[in-house]
Amino acid sequence: MRPLRAIWEYLKEISGENAYDKYLVVHSSTHPGRRPMNRGEFYRWRQNEKYNNPGSRCP
Repeated sequence: MRPLRAIWEYLKEISGENAYDKYLVVHSSTHPGRRPMNRGEFYRWRQNEKYNNPGSRCP
C-alpha cells in the first residue's frame, strides 16, 4: 500500500492539488497573526496570477 500512497502524493504535487495546504504553511510562518485567504480566494488568486502573468513562469 505504501507505493500507492507515494504515487498518490506525487500526483497531488504535480497537479497542484496540495498548493493550498502549502500556502497555509508558508503564510503562517511569514505572516503570523494575519488571516490567510480561504481556499476559494486562494484558487482565484492563483488563476489570476497564472493568466495575467504568463511570462512569470517561463524563461
